[in-house]
Amino acid sequence: MNRSEKESLLKNFILFFLLLEILLSIIFIFYYNDKIQDIKQLLLKRMQVCSYTLQCKDFQYDFLAKKKSLMTNRLYTTPKELYALYPIPNSKKYLLKVSYSHKNFQKEIGKLKQNIIYLFIFASLIILGISFLLTLYTLRPIREALHINQEFIKDILHDFNTPISSMLINLSMLKRECKSPFISRIEQSLNTIVALQDNLKLFLKNIKPDKTKVSLNTLLKERVEYFRSLYPDLTFSLIAKEDLSLMTQKELFIRIIDNLLSNACKYNKKGGFVKIYIEKNRIIIEDNGRGIKNSQKVFDRFYKESDRGIGIGLSIVKKLCEELDIDITLQSKPGEGTKVYLDFTHT
Repeated sequence: MNRSEKESLLKNFILFFLLLEILLSIIFIFYYNDKIQDIKQLLLKRMQVCSYTLQCKDFQYDFLAKKKSLMTNRLYTTPKELYALYPIPNSKKYLLKVSYSHKNFQKEIGKLKQNIIYLFIFASLIILGISFLLTLYTLRPIREALHINQEFIKDILHDFNTPISSMLINLSMLKRECKSPFISRIEQSLNTIVALQDNLKLFLKNIKPDKTKVSLNTLLKERVEYFRSLYPDLTFSLIAKEDLSLMTQKELFIRIIDNLLSNACKYNKKGGFVKIYIEKNRIIIEDNGRGIKNSQKVFDRFYKESDRGIGIGLSIVKKLCEELDIDITLQSKPGEGTKVYLDFTHT
């Protein structure tokens, strides 16, 4: 089970459990109130029986003068006691008062609460198991679909190996016979595809690449040279104010840089520039291209402001930055250009 499946399992389990717990709590509240009414009704019946014998040790007896506001065979509650009034044969002035200590009544309520708490805990444990089983049942079709997709992607990656390897071998042989910058560009692009393929394999196997110490100055210089060969009409500048190194997953970090530089080049203007600043704990990638109208949505999946691409490049960059604990922010003005900040403070 990969991380996304575990996260989905946990969220759905918590949702199921909380909903069932809320329902269970409501049921137990009604049950508790009903049981209190049952105890009071039983107490009233006991008082009625004791009003005839006057021999029940749990009750106290007294006489009250008759008033129109007083009703017989009804339970009254005060902070000190619970009592009921009963008529006395052959007496027109007085009523018999049978009372029960409020302290004793609270003891009975305490026993009821204790029993209900034990019952609630037992029911919650059952709901815990039911919630887990429901979660597994509802996620099963999704997991099966994901498994089919992963197997399909693995097959595609396997089928890619032969043509890519063949192209790399033939390019190596061609380089011996012909010296051309175009061959080097093709070779770099193929190596990028191979690196992407390796990253996808690691992702499908849920294996995180090891972190290594990366010299950003050296890496950025290599990537700038690569994009300079692809976009000779643009001016590239690497301005290093610091000699910055970073413990990170190199291949994933290259994917971030390549995506950002690719966007800076693709959406630039003829004769435009791309500048990369290396500062303390951050790098800045700046261009003077067409800019972005709605920079707040630029990291949303499938959001795009032109017909080029499908709008997932920066969404992938955002996720990769989260994976590597890199803070990414973007500033842009239409017609003036874009600045992207990568902050390594938390890396």
